[in-house]
Amino acid sequence: MKRLTLAMTCAVAGFAIGLTAPFATADDDKRLSVTVSFGAGLNTTGPANHHILPSVIKVKSGGVVNFVVAGFHQVFVYNPGTAPNDIVVPASGTFINDLTNIYYQGLSPAGSPPPGLANTQNRVESVFFDRPGRYLVICNVTSHFRNGMFSFVKVTDDDDD
Repeated sequence: MKRLTLAMTCAVAGFAIGLTAPFATADDDKRLSVTVSFGAGLNTTGPANHHILPSVIKVKSGGVVNFVVAGFHQVFVYNPGTAPNDIVVPASGTFINDLTNIYYQGLSPAGSPPPGLANTQNRVESVFFDRPGRYLVICNVTSHFRNGMFSFVKVTDDDDD
């Protein structure tokens, strides 16, 4: 009985890891849809919840990145050519709000949610990428960005190798 329980536990754990592990293949940048973890749950204290996973996001031109936002975070995506040191970070304040070269501005976690949304702190935001390039993605919360909560989305064209 113990061996059966152990075997079942290992099988379930292996299945769960298989479902959540990113698969790196030669065609990794040819996907039209990618799911990204943007922060951790509300019960996780920062900076442990200040992450974007996977750290390398690749999608084909015309594809969608689904940011699964968990916690007090705001997705900002900047046009290709923008680097983290280009972002103007205020000396104080909760949010950065640098709209220079912005591609996508996500929902703010502060205040009341918009109609049809029950909770602005736990949601999915889908961003469509129609042009190839390397897009900077940040959390617009000042302290989160300072803790390194940023990444890049690499959008490839059909002709890219």
